[in-house]
Amino acid sequence: MPGSGECAGPRFDVAGGSLMAGVAKAEFGLVIIGAGPAGLAPLLAAAKNGLLPEVLAAGVLLVDRDYVPGAGRLGNYVISSDSSADTFLSCVRESPVPELVALAETPLAQEISARGPDCVSLELAGRLMAEVGAVMAELIARTPGGRVAMNTEVEWLRKDVGGSWCAGLRDRQTGEAEAVRAGSVLVATGATQKRERLLGIPVGGEALLPRCDAKLIQSDEFLSHAGFARTIGVLEKSERPRVVIAGGSTSAMSCARQILIALEDHDPPVEIVILHRRPVTLFYPGRDAALEDGYDVFDDTDICPLSGFVHRFGGFRFESRMLARRLLGVGDAEPEPRVTLHRLDDAQDEKAWQLLEEADLVIACLGYRPAGVTVRDQTGAVIPLAGFEDDGPLVNGSCGVMDASGREIPGLFGIGLACGYRPPAEMGGERSFSGQVNGLWLWQNDVGLMLIRRMLAHLAGVREEIDSDAA
Repeated sequence: MPGSGECAGPRFDVAGGSLMAGVAKAEFGLVIIGAGPAGLAPLLAAAKNGLLPEVLAAGVLLVDRDYVPGAGRLGNYVISSDSSADTFLSCVRESPVPELVALAETPLAQEISARGPDCVSLELAGRLMAEVGAVMAELIARTPGGRVAMNTEVEWLRKDVGGSWCAGLRDRQTGEAEAVRAGSVLVATGATQKRERLLGIPVGGEALLPRCDAKLIQSDEFLSHAGFARTIGVLEKSERPRVVIAGGSTSAMSCARQILIALEDHDPPVEIVILHRRPVTLFYPGRDAALEDGYDVFDDTDICPLSGFVHRFGGFRFESRMLARRLLGVGDAEPEPRVTLHRLDDAQDEKAWQLLEEADLVIACLGYRPAGVTVRDQTGAVIPLAGFEDDGPLVNGSCGVMDASGREIPGLFGIGLACGYRPPAEMGGERSFSGQVNGLWLWQNDVGLMLIRRMLAHLAGVREEIDSDAA
């Protein structure tokens, strides 16, 4: 394995002393792999809670394959967020760090602020997070013991002495490789939608591949600017466009909504069917608000005991909620005749497959899987991780990365889309919810704060063990 012996040794001390790019055997308290919204979230939570000086003093390496920190892939998509504009701004408005607070007064922040409690386009959200990322990267880079390595790949992670970690880095432009050591590692590498995964996911009793191969696109590609323009261009030429969306997630509702907007004037109208397994549920700020709107298909298990929200985690919000409300016929919402809901079960569904066969386009909204990094033990053997061979979570309720047997790997943590995070009861949420949570507010608050505290605690344990061995 490249660099397999470069990190061995009893030292672990990053206090003081600047670590320059390219220096072999550099040591960091915390390594964060992924500088997008998920990777930045624990740092923003630390900043909001006055812990950022302690985090930076520990020595932080922020590394990402991209050239620019902060936005990740947010700006790549044609849709709006499922978090409010106020949520995006809260990470700077509520921070005691002057450099972050100053971002709340920029023209971009003012434009976003005008949206208030409403959602915001992901293009604007991405630009804001790029500004936040630039500030956070500067704070890290100017701290003794800190470093930002953009356009850099983490090729492998390996367990090292005393509970520490070794990471193999490669500069994507020069090809230069190095190994660094870390006390705690956070994996925030995003998610993928590998097409071959659809060979094994049944929809109405049968996988979409290979049967729908010629007309199948996944939600990530469809909702990207380029993919959307290309696909809509084809649908516009169809005499009577028919689309089937497999999946009942926010992505599925967003796909339907964007098609309705793009083909609003198509005659005859587009026909869209959404195939879903779970009930379509709506978010409400409380029981009374739901009942006043005529929404009564919930019980006490659907109400968050902390906030009182109905379907806090599982309910549709913002623009997706608007369409879902119309499809369910709730309150005064006007019907949407161009879209039909079709509930699936695990049995062979002949009606669903008739619709799939007749469709001009099939959009698979069947989730993401983590885009992970190779993890090895101290001998160099690969550690199989949870969530890669099945659709289970990669992390546990404390954001610890688990091996394939479900055991937490000490000092290795995960956050972000497709990690499969399911919050513990103390963070609230409805008892009926069984899915994963990817809310930006949780990442930048409760989850992020828990993560940063766990990473610091593990680092302290690593230092204590190494000091004890040295003595």
